[in-house]
This record gives sequence, structure tokens and C-alpha cells, in this order.
Amino acid sequence: MIRLVIADDSIFFLKVLKERIESSGKIQVVGSASNGKEAIDLVQETNPDLLVLDCQMPVMDGLECLKKIKHQWPGPVVMLSSLTYEGAATTIEALEYGAVDFLHKPSEETEGVNQIIGALVEKIEVIVLQRRLKDIRGKYKPALSKREGVLSGLSSKAREVNVIAMGSSTGGVQATLDVIPHLPAHMKPIVWVQHVPSQFVESLARRLDSRSPMKVKVGEDGESIYQGTCYLAPGGFQMRLKRRGHQLQLSIGGQEKVSSHCPSCDVLFDSVAETCTSDVIGVILSGMGDDGARGLEKMHKQGAFVIGQNEESCVVYGMPKMAYERGAVDVELDSKDIAEGIQKVAGLS
Repeated sequence: MIRLVIADDSIFFLKVLKERIESSGKIQVVGSASNGKEAIDLVQETNPDLLVLDCQMPVMDGLECLKKIKHQWPGPVVMLSSLTYEGAATTIEALEYGAVDFLHKPSEETEGVNQIIGALVEKIEVIVLQRRLKDIRGKYKPALSKREGVLSGLSSKAREVNVIAMGSSTGGVQATLDVIPHLPAHMKPIVWVQHVPSQFVESLARRLDSRSPMKVKVGEDGESIYQGTCYLAPGGFQMRLKRRGHQLQLSIGGQEKVSSHCPSCDVLFDSVAETCTSDVIGVILSGMGDDGARGLEKMHKQGAFVIGQNEESCVVYGMPKMAYERGAVDVELDSKDIAEGIQKVAGLS
């Protein structure tokens, strides 16, 4: 049984959330709080498997609670956030401070509540299972000499690189904070799909842009891609790469779900495989499901070099695992080593 603490200042929402989560038969709510201060006390008292934390609460809000609790308790935190500009910005900041994922919080309609609870239950189960597997296996950390050997060995794979294609989902925002800010301003262009509600895309791009030597922006239809810029797929639309003459451009359009997602990593990677050959680095980061595995396999067959995030550093080792099992991953690295790995393959270090 998964043990859960929920913090939300809405008595109605707390009641509904508790009843419907526990109806799954797999999760027990061992405590509920109406503000961040109460949440800290409950976590210390009950030591749950996971904390669900609303961003906006009285006395102590979710972000302040997160900052304090991560120094006292190592468990995973999932944030609930409104779809306002302020809510989106706070949520991205919460991910930077250690929250593993977030869900948008519906206002009143029952359908919205049902959808969020279904998604929340799935996320809780996957995140807690992943954490328990890590605990059972022990925190494996390769010897420094082995890690350095893997990284130095990538220099032999150096090639001319014209584009980097990246995909991520649950846990991917934290991983990209380990990657993009550590790439140089003159890095080749990055095209990137992150599964995130459309209202959060701009905030994510702005946050990363403020932290990175590279420029980070939301991609636009027909836009040519240039060195030194990372292009994040807009929410709710598919993003593809196309070639016009010698220039690579973005094509934004289509709202159909592919591999259960829009935007989809597979759609982006398929287009990269059709447009480029060995002058590409593929990167697949933490995420649930298998989106990106098929597309990376196509890229790999075209000669792309593919880096996968390793299980030890993933919040959810789903997408990287599926790509690895297809034979589409050349090397798996800790998220903190991926930026260095990219630079070595691109001949920059």
C-alpha cells in the first residue's frame, strides 16, 4: 500500500481527492493538511511515500513548504497548480527546487476533478514504484574512474553535429535543468519536446532561458533554427523539423495525439530521421511510457548518436528504457553528465 499526504486549502477538494484516491485500493491517505506548515508536521509524523502539495495555500504556500521540507525529508513531491501565469511560473520554480512532477488543478467542474485524480493516481504509482526499486537495488553510483572512462570514450565518437533532438516527460524538467544550462552559448541548435500542459510552456522556456548561456524559446511555425538556441515545442501542437534548401526549419501544426501525446517525441524524432543522418545527437530523458523510442530507433538507423538518461538519475525510467530496449541508445549517462557527453560527441570538449 502506498502511503500519501495531501496538502490543499480547499476542504471540498481534499475530501474528494482523498475519497477517490483511496477508492483505487492501492493508496492510503495517511494525512491531509490545509497549509504548508501543517504539511511539514504531517510528513515528519507519518513519513509517507509521497507528498501532494498545492502551490497556493495560506500561512505557508507550497513553494515555501517544498524549500523547507526537502532539507528534512527525501521523499518525492508532486505539485498541484492552477493554470494562471503566476501558477505556472511558481510550478516551474518548484520543479527546480526538487518537486518531481506537477498536475494542473481543476477549478470546479467534476469532469476536471475526475481527470486529474486518474492522472494523479497513475503518477503516484509509477513514481513510488520507481523509488522503491532504487531503494531495493541500493543507490548504485559507478566508480569515478569508470564514469570518467565512459565520458572520455565519447570523444572517439566525435562528429560534425548540426542539430540535437531531445525528448522528455515526467522528471524531464529537472533533467533538463542539469543539461541545457551547462551547454555553451555556441552549441548547435536543440529541438526539444517536453510533455507539459500548454499553459506552462512559456514559463518553462523563460526559466531555462534565464539560467542558460543558450537562448531558450518556444518554437514557431516556419522558423529557421540557429546555433546557440534551444527550441521548445509549443503545447498542444506537433513540432517537426524540415529542410528548405540548406536551412533547417520548424513546422508546427497538427493536434492529433501520437504515442498518446501532443506534442510527441516520436513525431519530432521521425521528422529528424527523415531530414538528417549522422549529423544529429538524440537525447531521451526521464519520462513515463514509450514516446520517443520508435523515433529514436529511426534516427539511430540513420546514423544519429543517441544518449539516454540512466535509470539511477531518472524520476521515471520509462521512455529511456524503451528506447534502450529497442537498441536505439548508444550510451546511458547520469543527467548531470549529459551536457558533457553532448559536447564530447559534438567535438567541443
